[in-house]
Amino acid sequence: MYCYVYDEFVSDRRFEKELARIENRLVDLGIAGKVIRLALFRNAEEMIRDEIERGASTVVAVGNDETVRKILDVVADSGVVFGLIPLGTPNNFAKLIGVPDGAASCDTLSARIVETVDIGTINGRRFITGVSVPAFKADLTVEDRYRIFATGKGSLEILNLSGADPCDGKLETVIRVGVRRGVWPFARKHVGESVLPLSAMAIRSETPFAVYADGMEMTGTRFDIGVEPHRFRLITGKQRQFNA
Repeated sequence: MYCYVYDEFVSDRRFEKELARIENRLVDLGIAGKVIRLALFRNAEEMIRDEIERGASTVVAVGNDETVRKILDVVADSGVVFGLIPLGTPNNFAKLIGVPDGAASCDTLSARIVETVDIGTINGRRFITGVSVPAFKADLTVEDRYRIFATGKGSLEILNLSGADPCDGKLETVIRVGVRRGVWPFARKHVGESVLPLSAMAIRSETPFAVYADGMEMTGTRFDIGVEPHRFRLITGKQRQFNA
């Protein structure tokens, strides 16, 4: 049984025609189901749990990247299958999993190519695509075994679905820093890159800095990052941008 979670913004008139096409196509494909409409003063997780207890085995987000973030935890905890009908922007997650916008996504749902992927955690909050630290100048503790000290400003990316294998129980950590090569005074600055497959890490700094988990900004002086292997079951399209 399918449960469709409509984000609040999809009730806007600009989505009216496309939403009608979506609903008609779902009926044609025989996969119509219960509709839940998110609102400011309604507990999304509680409503979804109620539908899962009533027998919903697939929860479909109708909206954008923010909609996915709103229901990620409850879907991952319940073990049901996640699906997506992209409406509005941004919808970067839909591109990664190969799901087209609007009514065309209904056929992807019906084809039901289900993959089980890893989920990352950062300070107890889950993320699915990755984490970026664009101005990285902090200490990185790797799996409680050793520490990496940034000697200059660079960038840090922690990849799950976005550019990595999301089914290996690891997060691909990419550190980029500026380095000088050659003999002074003729040395030229280049970008040095290190790639580390990790399952746990901690980033520490004496001053607050910003990280972006699935595009959402978080600010602090310490971030503990880990992975939950094979935790999230999702419906993907043939054009997905990752290998499983």
